[in-house]
Amino acid sequence: MKIPNWDVAVSAVRDSLRRNPNLSLKAREYGSIYRGKRGLMVVDVVASRKRRYDTDVVPRILPLYESKASNLSLLSLSSKSPKWLPLREGEADTMKLLAEALIDFGKSKELTDEEQIVKVWAEDEAASQEVLDIKGIGPVLLQYLRMRSGADSLKVDVRVIEELSGLGIPAHWFTSDGLLELCKEIAKEARCSLLELDQVLWHRNAVKK
Repeated sequence: MKIPNWDVAVSAVRDSLRRNPNLSLKAREYGSIYRGKRGLMVVDVVASRKRRYDTDVVPRILPLYESKASNLSLLSLSSKSPKWLPLREGEADTMKLLAEALIDFGKSKELTDEEQIVKVWAEDEAASQEVLDIKGIGPVLLQYLRMRSGADSLKVDVRVIEELSGLGIPAHWFTSDGLLELCKEIAKEARCSLLELDQVLWHRNAVKK
């Protein structure tokens, strides 16, 4: 199927990466932001759902968790739901269950180091899909968690849909899963990673605001 404005979109991605080399640097560092604090990573992922990331999650929820949690590990989060955070009903339990799932995955692979756990988990497609059984975790958050754990993926959120549409791609033709596959093809043709494509779309969206 021929996608309208395909060549224009691919060229725009290439141009953005050429003009903004910092985007590639950010993409390479994306999975290491939460090194040594993977519990905080889980809080980020779950809290990012249907919230403004730059005005709600980053300045309010993450600092509060950092200041009040006993430590920022998965193991600590898996022991108790952070019900003291300003979250929607059920989100604190989702955070705990997700941390438990990652810890359990580590045990199944005889891994204790949390950096190894999340890296191996993110690369294990079958295992990563299992977290979709946790209430509150859908395909978009799954990919975001994989990205933060070091995998090359892309979070198909409103921002991505808006920017693909802005490039002339008929994003409304596709489901979230379909858009992820579409982005894989764009990245392949633009000769970049999915994380780089994600950073390009994020940057384009931020510049307009």
